[in-house]
Amino acid sequence: MRYAYPCELTPEEDGGFSASFPDVPEALTCGDDRAEALAMAEDALAVALGAYVRGREDVPRPGPLQPGQVMVAVPSAVAVELAL
Repeated sequence: MRYAYPCELTPEEDGGFSASFPDVPEALTCGDDRAEALAMAEDALAVALGAYVRGREDVPRPGPLQPGQVMVAVPSAVAVELAL
């Protein structure tokens, strides 16, 4: 299993961006700009996937990258936890 998930970045009316993951609906965040939203997205993804592991739930598999999405890698510490 690869440890990266497609992320949707959506411009907000206030000039910031929201970030969401179609395969991990619990991972939602935002940032003042695209770069900050992506950094926050990595953290949100790590927290959400960690909750699946701690709750002994099946971790969702990442779907294919769709047009307009970007891949966000799971932090290495979380990837190790997922691999166990």
